[in-house]
Amino acid sequence: MNLRGSRKSVGAVSWKPALFAGVAMAMCLPGGANAQAQVVEETADEAVLDVVTITARRRVEDITDTPLAVTAFGKDLIETGALDTVTDIVALSPNVSFEPGGDFVSSNIAVRGVSRERSTEEPGVGIYRDGVYVGGPVTSLSDLYDLEQVEVLRGPQAGLYGRNAVGGAVNIRTAKPVFENTAKVELQVSDKERQELIGMGNYAFSDTLAARLSFKAINQDSGFSRNAFLDQELDEKENLSARARVLWQPSDNLEVLLTGQYRDDNGQTPAVFRVGQDPRNLSYDTETPYNVKEQQFSSEVNWGIGGGTLTNILSYRSIDVYQQDDTDFSSAYLQTSTRDITLDNFFGELRYASADDAPFRYLVGATVLKEDAYFDTDFLISVGAPGLGDFFPPDNGGLTGDNLDSVLFELDNDQELFSFAAFAEMSFDLTDRLTLDTSVRYTRDERDVAFDQATPGCTACIFIVGRSLEYSVASDPVFENWSPAGTLSYDASESVLVYATVSTGFKAGGINEGASQPQYLPFDSETSVSLEAGVKAKLGERAQLALAAFSQTRKDALISVDESVIDPTFPAGVNGLGINAGKIESTGLEAELSARPMDGLDVNLAYGYLDANYETFIVPLPGGGEIDYSSNQVPRSFKQSFSINSIYRRPLNDALSLFAYGSYSNSWDGYQDNANQIESESPEIMNLRLGVEGDSWSLSAFVNNLQDTRYITYQVGPYIQLAPGRVWGVRAEKSF
Repeated sequence: MNLRGSRKSVGAVSWKPALFAGVAMAMCLPGGANAQAQVVEETADEAVLDVVTITARRRVEDITDTPLAVTAFGKDLIETGALDTVTDIVALSPNVSFEPGGDFVSSNIAVRGVSRERSTEEPGVGIYRDGVYVGGPVTSLSDLYDLEQVEVLRGPQAGLYGRNAVGGAVNIRTAKPVFENTAKVELQVSDKERQELIGMGNYAFSDTLAARLSFKAINQDSGFSRNAFLDQELDEKENLSARARVLWQPSDNLEVLLTGQYRDDNGQTPAVFRVGQDPRNLSYDTETPYNVKEQQFSSEVNWGIGGGTLTNILSYRSIDVYQQDDTDFSSAYLQTSTRDITLDNFFGELRYASADDAPFRYLVGATVLKEDAYFDTDFLISVGAPGLGDFFPPDNGGLTGDNLDSVLFELDNDQELFSFAAFAEMSFDLTDRLTLDTSVRYTRDERDVAFDQATPGCTACIFIVGRSLEYSVASDPVFENWSPAGTLSYDASESVLVYATVSTGFKAGGINEGASQPQYLPFDSETSVSLEAGVKAKLGERAQLALAAFSQTRKDALISVDESVIDPTFPAGVNGLGINAGKIESTGLEAELSARPMDGLDVNLAYGYLDANYETFIVPLPGGGEIDYSSNQVPRSFKQSFSINSIYRRPLNDALSLFAYGSYSNSWDGYQDNANQIESESPEIMNLRLGVEGDSWSLSAFVNNLQDTRYITYQVGPYIQLAPGRVWGVRAEKSF
């Protein structure tokens, strides 16, 4: 086998901006392709839509031949549209959304209503980078750079992506070394005193050995939020990321790829404030810094043997996080939090894939994940009774803070995980047109948890809540699951594929970061069953269409509630808990159209409809009674989503071309809370970019979030976070 390869009103929707965006894109937009990952083929007719290839099933396949709901973003679209954050990617995918996470390590990608509720919870979407699982309780998705392709898979991925892929999976592929000498540098300057420098150098030592070094540096000194009390910009940041890759191909059948990555992010945590406050005039008495350091070393070996390919992936990853927050969001010293998080992660996978051209194809493998995560958290919490400490002389009962009613909590949460999985995927060509794909995955998670909670010196705590708040818990739960799936696909013609899929998903249980009582710490596993039917069609040589309808049932899904809901003796708004809900039912539709209506113009549209509701979700109360959320819409899921993006290129002369990019995305009809009392604002965003380019250079101007939509990204009670506003700037690129 040859391995070589060379602020709208809440819930409101306006179609005028979408129409404007579509017209603007059709008149002056960029072209490279988005269907969204396009491998450019030379052809006499430039109006033929480029071939789209993906590796979502660990094989190279045309996207129109893959019976799977997947959106793929290729190198040209990513670079031309400057899609350099996860937010940029998911905004263009139907029924997908993203929350960056207030702690920078609980990034949350939601697919078909499946998301992550708590910071120590496993994600509901499997996240892979260069074949390595990078999800888990510490999930840090930094700025993207030097990418080859990103694939967003929707629906449970039982076999290949089984671990936590209840909603789907995201497969990120960075650029590999190539056997030529080349380099590229990009400089971007924008308002808010932000500068970005991106570089890449590729060197071929021989025709069998090549190396690639890439980096990205960001410096930003101002932004949209400011702590006037301490005269501090809350959007300031200084980030540095670097990646080195070495590729060795001693023969056509052997490939060895080594990768080292480093990241050091410094800045301020996202601003949180009350509804109606001016984000440029906030008053925090406590500084809110954060720092994330990440290192990863991995190897991938592909060996062509026995007509197939044997692949071995090994990875070691470490993350260190420090974060401090002012959690009373005021100039008073009442509530603060400090977190130190460390994670050490070892991942290994061994798999064998048979030849692609046989009537019976199979892929078998196993993965091992060993992870040590430590959460050291200190909370200073006000109980809302000013002057309470005066009743406990002579030391105020250990209460502190400006109001003498604050309690210091010290939480140590040490978790060890050993996870083993074995999987198999088999494809049978029953006839020339009918194919049966089956898969199964066995997962076993073994956890070892040691949790300690202390309230040092707080002799008044027993009086406040009627019991001691200090305790220790040690547990070693084991979670096991079999996740099967099956797909029947039929080539109705040379250009039309129809398919039907039954798939399952599994997400292991775990432990909350903290709770007032030990019985509230653990939570159980989640399972899901999904039915999906779809059509993929080539509409002549200029367009491709993908349609999917699905229904998913989730049992014991983890849902976030305030601890005071479960325990009325505990102060409201102090701590959130993840608890297992009864059952969630989701149904929906997705449609994606990619077209090249004329030479140089690529247009891509995506629409999603999602109806995700609690079928049963009843929270019993300790003193009797219950809270019933049944039939409510799952929070942070939108019923509808729409996006359009386009690229257009037009030669001005033999040496100069005009290019442009535009995108519009929006979602609507959603809620922020289980009770469906707080409506989600529509994340309506329009981005435009216009430039000129030569053979080895380009210069462009851009504006992101043209309408300056400061929608609420997250809300708990009266406290909110806002999305960034309008940003404009220029970008210059030079290749060597």
